[in-house]
Amino acid sequence: MASCDDSSAKPIETKITLPGQPLTQKTLKDIGKILKILAWLDPKEIKDLAYGLKSDSTSTDEKDNLHPLAAKLGAGRISSEENYSLEKTALFNFFKWRQELLQDSLSAPEVAVLLNTSRQTPHDRLKKNTLIAVQDEGKWKFPKWQFDHLGPDGVIDGLPDVLKALNVPGLSKISWLTKTNQELGGITPIAALQKGEKYRVIAEAKCVGMI
Repeated sequence: MASCDDSSAKPIETKITLPGQPLTQKTLKDIGKILKILAWLDPKEIKDLAYGLKSDSTSTDEKDNLHPLAAKLGAGRISSEENYSLEKTALFNFFKWRQELLQDSLSAPEVAVLLNTSRQTPHDRLKKNTLIAVQDEGKWKFPKWQFDHLGPDGVIDGLPDVLKALNVPGLSKISWLTKTNQELGGITPIAALQKGEKYRVIAEAKCVGMI
């Protein structure tokens, strides 16, 4: 299992040399294939990325401030049509990804009934980072997979510790927890928790968002 050292972990560097190559239609298609990278970005970061890709009128100094992901993708000069197409694709993919992550969720009142608690308890536990939920259309949505009638307080054993170890936005936490992870033997972190591999998952969670 790969390990990370919290004391030496550093944020991703933002100074990246741009290759200066124009984006072709083929490149745009390739970028479309890796839009799943957006799964690790929150909405503000998505907006920053889209802004960074507007490089037609960007000065040399401003190019140094391009979003690091835009730089990694080789975002040189692109036409306004290509820029619009890329932004629209990114936006649609983001919302599609968001809907997929939240499609099998419970509302706060439903969670209260499920756990036999007051209506306020799900919100309190969300604040304490012992439950995971994301606000959607003004309502909190709690993914069903986190609940286990045999687990402590009605959730999968070890999940609260993993949630506290994950230093990323809520939607990114949900994405990470439900995606297969090679460091965990090719299964999802949730599946690993269900197998009792709590400490292994916590160790991996501490690495998320670090290099």
